[in-house]
Amino acid sequence: MNANVGMQHPVFAAISAYTPGTAPTYSTGKVIAEAVSASLNWDRADGEFYGDDALLDTDNGILGYTIEFEPSGLTDEARQAMLGETVSSAEYTVTNTPSPDGGFGYVRVMRATGTGGVANSYEGWWFYKVKFGVTSEETRTKERNVEWRTPTLTGRGAGVRLAAGDTLSYACHKTFDTLAAAVAYVNGKAGIST
Repeated sequence: MNANVGMQHPVFAAISAYTPGTAPTYSTGKVIAEAVSASLNWDRADGEFYGDDALLDTDNGILGYTIEFEPSGLTDEARQAMLGETVSSAEYTVTNTPSPDGGFGYVRVMRATGTGGVANSYEGWWFYKVKFGVTSEETRTKERNVEWRTPTLTGRGAGVRLAAGDTLSYACHKTFDTLAAAVAYVNGKAGIST
């Protein structure tokens, strides 16, 4: 068994330059907040090719993806970086300008059981190009039982061409034995110095 048991260290870095055939260049990234959850849905082609009354081939290539990401909250600086809010004299303004494209990453905590017992491993994930938005936020009065409300960001991801050719890359990931190594990997992708 190798099951996901946790999520940590979500980071975001805006794309400052991108030319197809080379990796995107990112501005200095930032840790967003504590991670609560992320739900990733791959959008795949569903093409079928028939001949002689039989299915000959299928196409299930990735077309894009959607991430529903819930942080523990968003600071003004995180909202500006991820959602493109403008700032002047410490006042943040929500405008009709689209959110910036950026790289997004986090660490997945995995638990494996085997003959040697239980051990954790840590997957560093990096998504090359995603655009986040907040479509709804709820604010309510405090009642007897506190209900914790955090924003959910919806990200729509696209592929990038890292080298010449037709291949689009959407994400990369690497597994580590320690959390510190996985965090360093994600920080490196986002240009965050430790």
